[in-house]
Amino acid sequence: MKKVFFIITMIAASLLINSCEDSFSPKGDYKDQYILYCIINIDSTKQTATLLKSYDVEGFNPYFNTESSFVSGADILIRQKDQVFFMKDTSAIFEDVSRYRSPIDFYYLDNFSSSINDSIEIIATLPSGKKLYGITKAPEKVEFDGTSDRILPPEEKDLFTFLWNSPTSNTWFLPKLQFYYKIHGTTKSKIIPITYKFENGTWGPVYPVISDNNFVNFTVAALDSVFKEISEGDPNKSDYEILGAKLSVLVFNSSLSNYYSTTNGFLDDFTVILDETDYTNIEGGLGILGIYKQQQTSAVFTEEYIQSFGYTSGLN
Repeated sequence: MKKVFFIITMIAASLLINSCEDSFSPKGDYKDQYILYCIINIDSTKQTATLLKSYDVEGFNPYFNTESSFVSGADILIRQKDQVFFMKDTSAIFEDVSRYRSPIDFYYLDNFSSSINDSIEIIATLPSGKKLYGITKAPEKVEFDGTSDRILPPEEKDLFTFLWNSPTSNTWFLPKLQFYYKIHGTTKSKIIPITYKFENGTWGPVYPVISDNNFVNFTVAALDSVFKEISEGDPNKSDYEILGAKLSVLVFNSSLSNYYSTTNGFLDDFTVILDETDYTNIEGGLGILGIYKQQQTSAVFTEEYIQSFGYTSGLN
């Protein structure tokens, strides 16, 4: 038995030594790749795109690179049926998000108009003549459910909910609820979190995130908190005129929904990713052409609720 144990130990040691001798690198073979990103807001006349080239660095830290990989001088057009829009290149300084010392370059157009549900194409022709191509379709319209809580807060409930139909099983959304009020003739707004969370010794707001849920729940306690915040420290509560509330939902099309579900949809607090998938719908390179649009519904507050804070109803 001791002999067998000794043989197994030697084999294990030999495998360990051999594996240590094999070189391991988290980097694969470098390939020249071009990456095109264009996320279209169907409700806006202004659109942007970025065109980048892959790069390599010595070692394993990509942040060692200090030069932008932006590809300038390309011809980029967006096409929808017989409408063609040509993008121009420009730059701007975004100090909070850029790791480069120089301005961020991008392509833009400011005269875009959409036929809503038609397919949209993007074609990028590089200075070398290489082409990148993408096609996608705008998201379908969603309808808000009649059972949504549009009179706030609901009676004898700790939660209130907004619901809407989902065009497909893989449509992703980003909701945002805000209410409006007037103070000394100036209209202001306040975003309402879904709840508050106690973390690192303090309470902080929690807001909706992108998901494939076709509903969103808010706690009445969170609504109470933001109502109190707007007049904190001001004894003249009646100067605050409370108007209505608006729920905005960003609806992401299939390409953008697939991108989010591929890169984020399966994550949880216990998942470790070793082979994260690269999603792309760009031919000739990598990247994403996606579309989103905004849809809205309204809500109102009861007179009793407004007066409980000493405020004035602005909808009478």
